[in-house]
Amino acid sequence: MLAEFVLFYIFIISLTNVLFMIFSIEGHHGTSIESATEILDSNYKLSKGDDEWLGDGVYFFINGVSSKTADLAEKWAIAQSWDNDKKILKYKEYCIIQSNIEVDESEFLDLTIEDGVEILQYLVDKYKEKIDSIGKKMRFLDGVLLNLARGEKFLPLEVVKGNFYIKFAKERIERINLRTNNCTICTVYNPSKNVVSNSIIKTGHIK
Repeated sequence: MLAEFVLFYIFIISLTNVLFMIFSIEGHHGTSIESATEILDSNYKLSKGDDEWLGDGVYFFINGVSSKTADLAEKWAIAQSWDNDKKILKYKEYCIIQSNIEVDESEFLDLTIEDGVEILQYLVDKYKEKIDSIGKKMRFLDGVLLNLARGEKFLPLEVVKGNFYIKFAKERIERINLRTNNCTICTVYNPSKNVVSNSIIKTGHIK
């Protein structure tokens, strides 16, 4: 049944005469002032790697588990300012960017709903042997599965959404680990296509 569902899904999104909805998503991205300036000048650069939460892409906090997405982006920017190896701040001024994302329904995968989870499980079955054969030892497979599905053009993914537990400064310092998700994020694989506007909504100084 799972394989039949996914194959039917792929068949539907491959039909050129089917009209799909355009989803509009508001996302918040926390970074340094310097990086924010580059983003406004020339758009986002991708985070790349199979160990990324949802594979390659630009990451945003979006409405879902929490509605306070700008606050989450701020906490992320502050947490990421600390260089744990050198024990110094990588930057002292941070910035929150609000981005408007638009994506065709056929290119959007929602891993917060049952259909999306079933598709991800199908990718596990499809690629697990391949991952094992190339010797990838990873704690989580989400990122590598989505990178493979997109890289091999098995699924036309442009934006993927998921719920995660992410450690911010407090959780890192106090070594807090929870199984309960604390945020909803999405990754955008092609920001020049799907990110339609960017604006700075907040700046701050890290003490």
